[in-house]
Amino acid sequence: MREGSVVRTRGIPHPILAIGRALGQARQFVFRQKPNYRVTVTRAALSSFLAGLTAQYNSIYAVALGASPVQLGALNSVRGGVSAVMSSPVGWLVDRYGVKGFYVTGVGLMALAAAVYGIAPDWRALIPAVVLISLSMRFTGTGCSVLCADQLLNRDRATGQNMCNSIGSLFLALSPMIAAVLVTRFGGLTAQSLRPLYYIQFAGYGLIMLYVAARLREPVRVSLAEERDRVGVLGDFRRIFHNAPHLKRWIAVACLSQLPLAMTLPFMHLFANQVKGAEQYVLSMMSVAMVLAHILFGIPLGRLADRLGRKKVIYVLTPLWYLSAIMLVLARGPVGLVLAGALWGFYPIMTVVTSSMTLELVPLEHMGRWSGLLGVFAGLVTVPAPLIAGLIWRHLGPAYVFIIPLALDFAVRVPLLTTIPETLWKQDR
Repeated sequence: MREGSVVRTRGIPHPILAIGRALGQARQFVFRQKPNYRVTVTRAALSSFLAGLTAQYNSIYAVALGASPVQLGALNSVRGGVSAVMSSPVGWLVDRYGVKGFYVTGVGLMALAAAVYGIAPDWRALIPAVVLISLSMRFTGTGCSVLCADQLLNRDRATGQNMCNSIGSLFLALSPMIAAVLVTRFGGLTAQSLRPLYYIQFAGYGLIMLYVAARLREPVRVSLAEERDRVGVLGDFRRIFHNAPHLKRWIAVACLSQLPLAMTLPFMHLFANQVKGAEQYVLSMMSVAMVLAHILFGIPLGRLADRLGRKKVIYVLTPLWYLSAIMLVLARGPVGLVLAGALWGFYPIMTVVTSSMTLELVPLEHMGRWSGLLGVFAGLVTVPAPLIAGLIWRHLGPAYVFIIPLALDFAVRVPLLTTIPETLWKQDR
């Protein structure tokens, strides 16, 4: 028996053994954390699955309901504007009144937004849904930050946040193809065929809200001194820039890093469908390719940034998403579109490395005010970006929606980045 057992083990392919060990270690990590962390991971995974059902169709659905490219851009500008305006008030309210109510409400708002999408008679009815989505993401995003800070030990915090993102990405990779099968069965890429996906989302988010309400426990609130410190996010910003003039340049770098995403993401699948003729299965494969690239390369490239330096990895990743935009514009078939989607998966990896530098540029005691300032300035850049992209689509042509952000990035962000000092080897704080 012992010898036979060894033979069977040796007969298992090494990749399967590696995946099994990785899953076992992930399960062990998750279950040694506090209960609220498991609730957070479960909520994130299920919400990612539901979001993936419609992510590649939201723009196509809005256009099917009568929106022009400019109106589509305006919808996404509304979404960004609400998020930017609400960032500081929501953080203050969570600190003052507790996280559970806002976290549960955030999931409920997402369910309500899905219902509005499902019953919308025309694109104008999507405006309240977009507002609800923005509020939901602000509530749940702030809640996740508070819960991770409360539930994870220092030695587990980075791993825990990455674990949550990775599990969510795995679930996100499953849903696009399921959605493609459903859309095909319902009749293709029409408004009436896409509506059932939003009804499924409504039911799913409703169940998640009930689960979170039943299982989540209110964490211990921060002290009053910490609360008072967080109220004035913009109150004394001069202290942040004292003896650190490069922070002003970094605000430009951080905001410009988000500009291409704000301009191109609302139009990527619409471009693939209307200009390149991609149907639902190709659109779904593009989304899956983006997620898989993030899953496969996110952790290794993050470790490389920890060893070689943040800026070096950013310089390596930047040409890859440039190539993604070029391939999308030049693609002549499904293979080119899917490869463009896969290469686009390196863009969020680059933004994560950029975020690491953001957290390392100022002392911890200034982190709240620094994050608030970045949020305000990022809103000034990303809120008008989708509307500008819609105008570019109408007046210059769809391809320029992807080429112009690339050219701006190369001409402005990359040179600015060269003037910022590397943060990896800063003295630990």
